[in-house]
Amino acid sequence: MFKNKIILLFVILCLLIVGLKFFSKFRHDIKKMVQKAERGPGPARYNADTPVEAQEQIAVFTASSLDRIFQDGKTLLKPSFNAAASISLAKNEYESFQVVIQPQSRDLNNVELKISDLINPKTGSKIGQENVSIRVVGYVPTIQPYYAVKYVGNWPDPLLPAYPVNIQANATQPFWLTVYTPPETTAGEFTGSVTVIADGKTIQTIPVSVHVYNFTLPKTSHLKTAFDFYGQVTKYRYPQGEEESKEAYSARINDLNDKYIIEMLKYRMDPILNIDPASQADLGNVDRYLVYGLNNFAIGKKGGTFDNNWPKDDDTIEKLFPLYRTYGEDLKLNDMLQDTYIYAWDEGDIGNPLVAKITSMVHRAYPGLKNMVCYHGLWDPDDFPGWGRDIDIWCFHIDNFDETKMRRLQKMGMEMWMYVSGPSDNGTPNLAIDFDSIDYRIIPWLCWKYDIKGFLYWCVNFWMLEDPFKNAHNTKWEQNGNGLLFYPGKDGPIESLRMEIFRDGMEDYEYIQLLFEDLKILKSKSLDKKYQEYFNKSVKLLTMDGSIASSMSNFTKDGELLNARRNAIARQIEKFNSMFP
Repeated sequence: MFKNKIILLFVILCLLIVGLKFFSKFRHDIKKMVQKAERGPGPARYNADTPVEAQEQIAVFTASSLDRIFQDGKTLLKPSFNAAASISLAKNEYESFQVVIQPQSRDLNNVELKISDLINPKTGSKIGQENVSIRVVGYVPTIQPYYAVKYVGNWPDPLLPAYPVNIQANATQPFWLTVYTPPETTAGEFTGSVTVIADGKTIQTIPVSVHVYNFTLPKTSHLKTAFDFYGQVTKYRYPQGEEESKEAYSARINDLNDKYIIEMLKYRMDPILNIDPASQADLGNVDRYLVYGLNNFAIGKKGGTFDNNWPKDDDTIEKLFPLYRTYGEDLKLNDMLQDTYIYAWDEGDIGNPLVAKITSMVHRAYPGLKNMVCYHGLWDPDDFPGWGRDIDIWCFHIDNFDETKMRRLQKMGMEMWMYVSGPSDNGTPNLAIDFDSIDYRIIPWLCWKYDIKGFLYWCVNFWMLEDPFKNAHNTKWEQNGNGLLFYPGKDGPIESLRMEIFRDGMEDYEYIQLLFEDLKILKSKSLDKKYQEYFNKSVKLLTMDGSIASSMSNFTKDGELLNARRNAIARQIEKFNSMFP
């Protein structure tokens, strides 16, 4: 009996040892699988239409705009590679895809892409090749930051002007193609092709299909934005020429700054501006920017943008009373009052009595002027009773989101905005270079989910410390690309793929807003069963449930899922337009 027990214990011990070894191996395998999933598999080869000789030398395929493709061909998340390009967009919208080239056995020289006109075979109408931009994806080295990242090294970000490039064997080079549909574009299916050329010879022709929805996105965004552009920083990357006069240099810098601001507006990023309402030149600039979709801007030369440079004593604050009254009157006279705010305070301590004095002075000077403040947290009226009664717009840091506090402030009539700045490990999206691409696009969706009316970002051109083409470590903190969305091109702005993807999110928001407006019209009508089913389905699409986002830090990483929701919303808009032409 005792011997049997010994044998049984020995068998159990052996099973435990084998089990532990298996578990250890299983854990190792799972870890490898997770690491592989995080960066994605290497790209598949799609060469069905390529001559055999070319197939041995090069792989050509397409990718979505959300695929972050590194020079070794790997990605951060599961990619959407294909043999052809297929996109959908509304009128007055931009939509991008990538063409990726991998020489397999030899260097490839003088590589360039050519796009044909995109033709609707049913109507003969076209999207001309002049409405398709082709840019080369550039790479910028990052440093190991204080926040967790999936990769440190050369990150794809700047979208360089298209020119013939040389690609080394076994390297990966994406090209970024953006289709724009002017408002007059007809709806329907358009087809064309992209031709890949190297050394003057055609390597491959890629089919392109574009579906244009039968509705138009408005020029001016419904989601307000406030992106600061540091005009004084421009000179760091555009020095004065040896034979350039001071006057000529000043004029060149002003012209460059104007180019950057206009480009921001094309990306649905409203510049903060801080104009002087008493200046006819400033008002004239606003009129020009309104043409490009400007929907709100800051006024005055005091406040958060200027390191909270308000006077500290009560008497000097009160002396600003006539100035702000004049601001209000000038803005009202020029029909701009409703589009403005005063960036009254930036960060610091909630409850600071100076903030209450300043915002009170502004409201007493002209009640129609709006005060906006930026803080990491949210004001709790129980802690500081009455302190924030003259604050019209509260902009909180995304990492400090508190829905209960926010809803209370909203019920008090306060407009809520949010902002991002230094990246964190909280899982919240950020605009730094070393985040997943979908982080940039999800921000407007989160704003819709929580009824947040605006989004602020502290700077788009923080170039002072480093050449941004050579080093993503552009601040004094251990961060990569924070406060830097533009790259300084020789004659003006070079955009980043982060800007492209953020604009996609802003355009998604317009889809959502258009369907929401349709539902408001439908709600005012007597609905039969057919319309009620349409209404219920639309409400479900506009409800940002857990499949899209369950919190500020827990949102989908599946770009195809997000696009599926966007496209379903688009079809509902088209259906409404057909029901009520």
